[in-house]
Parts: sequence; C-alpha cells; structure tokens
Amino acid sequence: MKIFKSFFLVFMLFVFIGCKQTEDNSNESKIDIVETGTAEREVAAAVEILNNAIINPEKSVLESITADEVTYGHSSGLVQNKEEFIDDLINGDFDFSSVNVSNQSIHIKNETAVVRQIFSAEATNAGDPIDIRIGNVLVYVKQNSQWKLLARQAFRL
Repeated sequence: MKIFKSFFLVFMLFVFIGCKQTEDNSNESKIDIVETGTAEREVAAAVEILNNAIINPEKSVLESITADEVTYGHSSGLVQNKEEFIDDLINGDFDFSSVNVSNQSIHIKNETAVVRQIFSAEATNAGDPIDIRIGNVLVYVKQNSQWKLLARQAFRL
C-alpha cells in the first residue's frame, strides 16, 4: 500500500508539472501572437513608407529606411546597391505618380521579415507614360528597433 501511495504521489506530481508547462507554453504562444501582430503592422508601415518614398523620393528618408547592405533588384535583372538605388529614384528616368500594392503577405522570423506583393504603379519613363505591374519579394531586417529594407527582387508577372 505504501508503494501505491508513493507511486500515486509521484504520478500526481508529474500531472501537476505537465499542466503547469502547458499553461506556461500557452502564455508564451499568446505573447508571440501579439508580438507577431505588432511586428507585422510595423513591417507593413515600413513598406508604406518605402512606397511613399518611391513617389516622393527624399534622400534622407530613403537612407533611413534602407539597410547599408541593401540590394535592390529590378524585374529587368538590374541589381543596385544603396547608393545606386537612391540616386536612381532621385535622378533617374522614372518618375512615379502612384503606387498600389495588392496581395501582400508578411512572414516574420525573429528580426527578419519577408514581404511578397503585387506592385502596381503609374509613372513616366523619360517622359513617356508607363503602367507597371510586377511581383516583389522584399526582405526587411530589424536594426536599432527599426525595420529596414535589406533586399528587394522584382519579377515579371
């Protein structure tokens, strides 16, 4: 009988520990969901700032929202570094008048976010009107509490 009581006490101890771990894990999951939701909103806001900067390019804004190591890939295959990307927006042949994004998804893992979207824009290229509709994959990293563009690759639809 004494062995049965000892076994029962050990069994109950394991049940209690198991319930406590499940409760702790449940709380962790809730926290992760809240943090992910906040991070997704922050990344979406960073994408919106980029889109606005494409329409109204300002060097200081573009410098602040891009990582120093940014690689900016166009659907033509051209890949630009930070300096080339910013210079092209400010002084290049393209002048964007509107940007619209659809089918955007944001996936976050730790301090990295992957954004997929359909990018539509109205612009002029060397003065000639042009409509753009491409797919984009953007990679953002969190640096000093700010989401910054690390990579962008456009592709033709």
